[in-house]
Amino acid sequence: MEEKYELLSSVLKALQTEGILDGLVIVGSWCQYYYRILFDNAHEIPLLRTLDIDFLVPNPARFKSRVDVPELLNLLGFDSDFDYSTGLVKYVHPDLEIQFLTPALGRAKETPYEIKKLNINAEGLTYMKMLQDYTFAMTHNDVAIRLPEPEAYILHKILISLKRKDAAKKENDLMAAKSIGELCLEYEARRQRLETIYADLPKKWQRTVSGVLEPLSSELYSFLTATNRLI
Repeated sequence: MEEKYELLSSVLKALQTEGILDGLVIVGSWCQYYYRILFDNAHEIPLLRTLDIDFLVPNPARFKSRVDVPELLNLLGFDSDFDYSTGLVKYVHPDLEIQFLTPALGRAKETPYEIKKLNINAEGLTYMKMLQDYTFAMTHNDVAIRLPEPEAYILHKILISLKRKDAAKKENDLMAAKSIGELCLEYEARRQRLETIYADLPKKWQRTVSGVLEPLSSELYSFLTATNRLI
């Protein structure tokens, strides 16, 4: 296992020991590493080797105990990197960077969300609530982690792809959505789950998703538009 995987494992184990890992959701492209495992090493799933790992803090956050996460990460070799322009703090290691995100709810908030029980702040982003609402747990290397359901993940990737300014990141989002989504169509239970989550989206979001899928994946487009009539 490469150094960054070993380091991530150490971080997850430390968070689990402190009793807060079950209150966090791993989001972003690292999910694809775990989805490959979930789908029996399916090579259709792109394995992006990114340095960044994002943890989603549910909004509202619910943690039973107080844990000084910056101190915990500092002990594992991470430095706290404060961005004076945004007020956000990242945790930086030569092999990995960690940041915390949270769903932006209600009025737009220009400053980070304070997660007092963890002594961190988190960036509030749109479209994150769907990742918070549709999660599942899996155990890997004796660590119980929480991830977005693959079906929610691919719909989220499609929605955020339209906000990307970086063309390469946009293409990565779309290729991940296409490959994982078409893989989900091969399983009846996942087909049903994809249909359910898509149907729960606001109609405007459904139209956005279908508009992206029409040229991207005829399989996904046909499946979702056949089972959900857009207004």
